[in-house]
Amino acid sequence: MHETLEAVNNSTISGLGRLARFFGFSDVMGRLYGTLLLSPEPLSLDELGDTLEISKGSVSMNMRDLERWGMAKEVWVRGERRKFYKAESDMWQVIRNVLGGREQREVQLALHVLGESIEKLQATEGELAPEERELARYYLDRIADLQGFFQFAQLALHAVLGNDKALDFDAVTRIKIEQSTPFETESGQRS
Repeated sequence: MHETLEAVNNSTISGLGRLARFFGFSDVMGRLYGTLLLSPEPLSLDELGDTLEISKGSVSMNMRDLERWGMAKEVWVRGERRKFYKAESDMWQVIRNVLGGREQREVQLALHVLGESIEKLQATEGELAPEERELARYYLDRIADLQGFFQFAQLALHAVLGNDKALDFDAVTRIKIEQSTPFETESGQRS
């Protein structure tokens, strides 16, 4: 492989590992996803392990997670008994899978906890001394602000996840690609 292709491949895979870690996933999971994403052909567990120099057990465990998150899928390769995998290349689908799973649950849990806190404060208001009532009102104001934030987050998630017609993901992707491609402008000149 040409050294530029190898450098781009390595930096992209490494970057996806760091990005995965930033979002609370493992570095290995991000690097596996990157390796699959940049491979034109499906890869086996052995090939993934050899490429990234990690154990087959680690590859297997992280591939199960990638499958669970909808970021990769097992594919059949003619004449092969081994498991082969291909990355989900639709980034909007990956985002919807992750947001629809983890983040939506976390926002719902936060709203539930905040709602319970409000109920507890309101239920004990009569039992509180005057200075404690003032603190309870202060808490209620702050919790109401948090509730508003998480309700907004929930609406934003629903807008993104609601359905494919809510946002034209293909159009957004095309715009991004057209704006970020440095090779040729409309006049045919390189940028």
